[in-house]
Amino acid sequence: MHKEKQTVKHRIFISNTRMVLVTLSLFLFVNIFVINLYENTYKNSMIGSSELADNTEQIRNILADWNTSPKEEAINNLAAKLNRYGYSICVEMDGEVIYSNTDFSVSELINYLGDYLETDGKMHVYVQDYMTVITQYDMNEKMKVYAIAGEYHEFWPQKNSMTTVLILLLIDGIFCIGALLIISQIFTKRLIEHITNPLAVLSEGAKRMKEGNYSEPVKYKGDIEFEYVCEAFNEMQEHITEANAKKESYEKMRVEMVAGISHDLRTPLTAIRGTIKGLKDGVATTPELREKFLDTAYKRTIEMDLLLERLFYFSKLETGNMPLFFEKTEWSEYLEAYVKRYELSIENESLKINLKDVKTGLFSKIDREQMERILDNILENSKKYAETDKLEITINIFDEHAYVVLEISDNGGGVSEDKIPHIFEQFFRGDESRNIKEGNGLGLYIVKYLVNAMGGLVDAENSNGLTIRIRLPILDVGGDLDECKI
Repeated sequence: MHKEKQTVKHRIFISNTRMVLVTLSLFLFVNIFVINLYENTYKNSMIGSSELADNTEQIRNILADWNTSPKEEAINNLAAKLNRYGYSICVEMDGEVIYSNTDFSVSELINYLGDYLETDGKMHVYVQDYMTVITQYDMNEKMKVYAIAGEYHEFWPQKNSMTTVLILLLIDGIFCIGALLIISQIFTKRLIEHITNPLAVLSEGAKRMKEGNYSEPVKYKGDIEFEYVCEAFNEMQEHITEANAKKESYEKMRVEMVAGISHDLRTPLTAIRGTIKGLKDGVATTPELREKFLDTAYKRTIEMDLLLERLFYFSKLETGNMPLFFEKTEWSEYLEAYVKRYELSIENESLKINLKDVKTGLFSKIDREQMERILDNILENSKKYAETDKLEITINIFDEHAYVVLEISDNGGGVSEDKIPHIFEQFFRGDESRNIKEGNGLGLYIVKYLVNAMGGLVDAENSNGLTIRIRLPILDVGGDLDECKI
């Protein structure tokens, strides 16, 4: 049967509730026991206490007829009369007992009755604990006469009943406090175990991570909050593992880039050095040959300049120091002007650029200079890696929903399918066969960075060659013409 999971809050609430209920139940049980014990003791001490002694009325008459006198003879005569009916007598005058024929110390009885004794000169009858006490107070003589019948018992339980209850309740309270402490320790220990168990699991996981083991997940099933924490811990391990793998791959690509850049710089430098040495050694004996040597050296310096410019540009991207200036641009005019400029710069190269079905009236806000860099990088990528003698590049533009779609396709061999998702990554240089080409793996990475910065998307696919597709938001023709900077 599936056990319902609990939250830590719910578990703490249940634990505290149980602790309080158990303690209160124990307190109630002990109090019921104490009350029953005291009630039985009190009842046993009070059995028959509500019954008057025999001849009570005759004694009342005798006391009423007696001429109150402190004389010994008068008191003895009264004692003799009361004795016939089973009564003893005690006479008190000015707070002192002057006569008593009881078989017990009557002072305790007098003290007890003192709490209830009426001193209004009338006769009163008191019944307490098997005893009947008839009192008469003579206000003139200031004499108190006590006629006593019945069996004497200690008066402590009755007189000190409240003290007894308080003592018993005190003992009861001490007992319940001790029980509460013990019960709270038991429930708290269980609660601590529920909380510390997942913490111990997490601590072990952290220790494994410290030792470099990121593969073993933390396993815990229990309270929901701790399950969430452990799941987050496992996700963190996975992210760190992925980050480490990316870091290693990144470092590997950096090493490869440095090696590639070294190669790319060494090649033109070697050519320049060879050309200069040939000129110094007099290899170029004719003006035409010297001109050819100088042209070769000049082209190599341009290559070096382009490489260094790209590295500098990449550095600016990485440090976030590349501002973009957006302008409202109509695509057909922009592309036609770009193609004309580019064809002039490659008039001696075997490259043909076609503008196919370019739709007019499509506007976007772009950085025109950076857009030119995007197109340059894409075309340079095709020139390096298309691997075809007669390279043709086709540029097409159309609208798709809220985007302008710019497609640049070549007629080369394309890219292997497993490498297409990676061609826009830093330092990626394609498959092994392409690594022999001059390049540093930054061109398409810069393309993706700039397209994203302009609010667009870029992807690639094989379609009779490599096709790179750029999507940029369409701008309404009534949009703002002002330049903006980010």
